[in-house]
Amino acid sequence: MGHLANNEFRKNAAFRKFRRQLLHSSLAKILESLKPGMTTPEVVRFPDGHFRKVIYGIGPYIADYPEQALLACIVQGWCPKYELLPLTKYEMHC
Repeated sequence: MGHLANNEFRKNAAFRKFRRQLLHSSLAKILESLKPGMTTPEVVRFPDGHFRKVIYGIGPYIADYPEQALLACIVQGWCPKYELLPLTKYEMHC
């Protein structure tokens, strides 16, 4: 979608509306399979042995690099894309 943002179209209100609608409809289609779990309660057994109804949801989660490494189960300071030596704390820009 990067090529859709040319300078000649930025001032065109109809094109900006089209771009917004394209983004929103694309995200809606991508997330469509998740909708049943986010609207219909599901009975789930919890660790304490009780059954409860749950409705799943998604939302943003902001974390700094150490917390991202912990959540992603990767070793902090290593680049997950390439086989490289461990990075120093000043080189962590992977």
